[in-house]
Amino acid sequence: GGLVGLQIDTAMVSHFEFMIFGALIVFFLIVEPHGLAKLWSTGKEKLRLWPFPH
Repeated sequence: GGLVGLQIDTAMVSHFEFMIFGALIVFFLIVEPHGLAKLWSTGKEKLRLWPFPH
């Protein structure tokens, strides 16, 4: 398909999706270096304390 005179083939779109996915992984690792386990435990702790504000 042509978009403003540029030819974009499906291979380029596929590579672009991989680049976005990789950038999201890198961003997540920078923001949360301890991974999903730390995020999960933090979320559980917040939910445990949520109904009872101190």
